[in-house]
Amino acid sequence: MRPNAWVGLAAVIFGAVYSFQAWSLPRAPIGNPLAPILFPLGTGLFMMLAGAILFAVEASKGLNADDASKRPQFHLKSMKLIFLVVALCVVYMLIFDYLGFTFSTIIFLLSMLTMVNPGRSRLNIVITLCFAFGLWYVFGSVFQINLPTSPLGVI
Repeated sequence: MRPNAWVGLAAVIFGAVYSFQAWSLPRAPIGNPLAPILFPLGTGLFMMLAGAILFAVEASKGLNADDASKRPQFHLKSMKLIFLVVALCVVYMLIFDYLGFTFSTIIFLLSMLTMVNPGRSRLNIVITLCFAFGLWYVFGSVFQINLPTSPLGVI
């Protein structure tokens, strides 16, 4: 079967399980009882719809028509980059509560940009600082959502 057909099938199954679990969430005691369920349920249903569309598109091309020329070729360099990205995500998750949003995001994003955009350190630093402080400002001032702060108690 074509690889994208497998992805579509997996999305339908995952979306169905996710939707079932979303429907199992507790109802709100005040206000609209379904309010806490609507977004997760919509996400699961959209996942199922997108997976079904992907599967249908691949089925229209023929499920057994395995086109090897269009398969991605994974080299050692690509696998190393994937592993480093996953490792950086785990480190970001672990330091987020201790260093706060801003400092941990600066460390994470600067590391990521240095990996994928080497040799452009000034640009990487500018993008990282603008993104981290920009999001901190938007969430704190515009949305009034407090993000975890650093041990220093600021940003």
